[in-house]
Amino acid sequence: MKHYEIVFLVHPDQSDQTQPVLNKFSSIVTESGGKVHRLENIGRRKLAYPIHDQFKASYALLNVECEKEAISEIQSSFKFNDSIIRSLVLNRSKAEADLSVLSRQTEEDESEYIKENDKKGESKPKFLGKETKEEKTSVKEGAEESIKAGSESPEE
Repeated sequence: MKHYEIVFLVHPDQSDQTQPVLNKFSSIVTESGGKVHRLENIGRRKLAYPIHDQFKASYALLNVECEKEAISEIQSSFKFNDSIIRSLVLNRSKAEADLSVLSRQTEEDESEYIKENDKKGESKPKFLGKETKEEKTSVKEGAEESIKAGSESPEE
């Protein structure tokens, strides 16, 4: 049996499908007599370039040891699954079981984000694009004041 590394990206609108797809692929490998060495749902990350007008995607990684038939079945399922926007299957010389570099980087990024927010005194992370009712009101009032100030020009 050969060792393979399988990486695929899931459309951000269907990122809840990442774990079921990972489970499906791991069951294909184990049912064919193979072994899953590493199974990671890395999570949503920014893409290096847009794919299908999307700037983020959910990353998933599998390191398996199996026969070519199981890999062929997984690759054919990539073609028929609309939620998977990119995939890559690589031959590996040995089994990889430790945490991937991308997972470690994601964990470091999350811990840095939490530390930055703790320094600022924020207990909950603010999500971009989601404002509270008070923030919307203050922004609206500020905009109205600037419009009034601009319309009140001194008369000559």
